[in-house]
Amino acid sequence: GQCFLLGEELTPLLVNMRGVVEQTEFFQRDNYLLLSSIRRSFVSLVEAIYTDKGQEIRAGVIQYFEQSGRSQFTKEDVKIIVVLESALLNLGRCIDLVKPAGLLVSSVPAATWSKALFNLEESMSRIKTVCDPDQPLEASQWGKLFDDEKVTLDEHST
Repeated sequence: GQCFLLGEELTPLLVNMRGVVEQTEFFQRDNYLLLSSIRRSFVSLVEAIYTDKGQEIRAGVIQYFEQSGRSQFTKEDVKIIVVLESALLNLGRCIDLVKPAGLLVSSVPAATWSKALFNLEESMSRIKTVCDPDQPLEASQWGKLFDDEKVTLDEHST
C-alpha cells in the first residue's frame, strides 16, 4: 500500500514534466526535491524486503501462501520484487537526467527531458502494476471470490 501511495505522489511531477517536454512550463525545483525524497522512501521500502524489517513482510507472504494452499513462490511472486526494483531504477534514471535543472546548475536539453519523462512514466506504470489495490481481477481469480462468497452465504444461512 505504501509503494502505491508513493507512486501517486509522483503525479504533480508528471504533470510538470509533461509541461516541460511540451515547452509550456518551467521545471519546478520543488518537484526535483519531491522526486528525490520519494525515491529515498521507495528505496527504504524495497530494501526492507531484504533486511530484518522485511521479516514481517516475508512472514505475511508465507502466511498468505499457506492459507491459499500454495507452498512455494511462483514466477508471479518473484515478478513483484523485480518490477519494484525496475521502477526504482527508472526513478533513479529520471533523477540523473533532470539533476542539472533540479540543482539549478545548468539547463537540460529537450531530448533529455523526453527521456526523463519516459523513465518517470515507466516507473509509475510499474508501481501501479504491482501495488494498485484497485486493479481488476484476472479471470482465474473470479472463481476464488465466488467460492468465498458461497462459504460466507452458507455460514449466514445456518
